[in-house]
Amino acid sequence: MIITIFGPPGSGKGTQSNLLIAKYDLKLISVGDLLRNIISSGSELGNKIKGIVESGNLIQDEIICKLLKDQLELIGDRLLLDGFPRNLNQARFLTQVLQEKYNRDVDVVIELQLDDDIAINRLKNRIVCLDCKSIYSISSFNGDICVKCKSTRLEKRVDDADMSAINKRISEYHLQMKGLRDYYKEKLLKINANLGVDEVTQEIESKISYNLV
Repeated sequence: MIITIFGPPGSGKGTQSNLLIAKYDLKLISVGDLLRNIISSGSELGNKIKGIVESGNLIQDEIICKLLKDQLELIGDRLLLDGFPRNLNQARFLTQVLQEKYNRDVDVVIELQLDDDIAINRLKNRIVCLDCKSIYSISSFNGDICVKCKSTRLEKRVDDADMSAINKRISEYHLQMKGLRDYYKEKLLKINANLGVDEVTQEIESKISYNLV
């Protein structure tokens, strides 16, 4: 099974991805995590990407597609893609790579649909564990230790720090999603991400089960 999951910033892609890979025994490729790891390395490429991310702009397709192709070389054809593709050009690239490597394409496409005002509120309050990537809301989080892995390395993501950058990312997402909906229309599962985590998970699993029968 090959799944890709879309959603605007704050829609819970990371949370739902982790739940899905556990349920369906998939390997996760998170483009966001790959980029953050490169940024934290302090390399020349990392500094370049950091500047792009902090401005709210999207990383060039050339960089993203190379990262994805390198990751696909390491795993089999049971995988979940979080944050890729992000535009029509990347979607076509993904189809080509999957056909060449596995002689198949994406099976399920999940779109987490979230109201913009809810997205902005979630991002303003979001903190992330740097070790296990668990996500928490500042307003409901007590203490300074990750509940999952007990790490004390909790902080806001660099791309959540600037409101103008957040608004730019949300606007760019909506613009690019139009083409992706058309490209994947036969495989697209639309999910109400305004709901709580458990309700979103139930809706995703129900629609996957129905579509794979």
